[in-house]
Amino acid sequence: MIADYRRPFQPNIMQPQQGQMVQGFTDPQAAGQPAMMGGQQVMVVAQQSPAPTWMGVIMILYGLIATAFGALGMAEGLQEGIYMVNQLVGVLVALTIGVGGFFTFQRKKMGVWIGLGAVGVSTLMGIVVSMTVRDELGGGTAGDIFGGFGIIMTLGCNAFCALMIAIPLMATGSNLE
Repeated sequence: MIADYRRPFQPNIMQPQQGQMVQGFTDPQAAGQPAMMGGQQVMVVAQQSPAPTWMGVIMILYGLIATAFGALGMAEGLQEGIYMVNQLVGVLVALTIGVGGFFTFQRKKMGVWIGLGAVGVSTLMGIVVSMTVRDELGGGTAGDIFGGFGIIMTLGCNAFCALMIAIPLMATGSNLE
């Protein structure tokens, strides 16, 4: 068979049959528009992101485990002064993150904000405890090093936790209420 070079190349592409309509949407708002397929109206719905579900489960598990360990630590004996307040705040923060995880699991934006608020309270308490450690060590070089290390660790860890908790807000298609 000799190829005819005067005729343009036409690839063998499958075309939809008569009466079929195929549409793809990249815009989430356009995905909710009804389409016609075979004489019937078809509603195309964008797939929901699993981020709120997974982050809600992680927050609930963290809340349960940290609350249990905090309660066991308090059962051994309460510390004194600011460290006792730190123990109590730690248990309440863990419990609050678990509650926020429950709401996040139900795809409610309020759960993310509850979790972020709890991380904010934890950050403030960590800074207060780090400054107390600094003062108890006399405020010299050793106090500055240990206090500064405590603040850096508090800010780093809590920033990471806040970022993880905020993932459902940043996920496309999370459909948080």
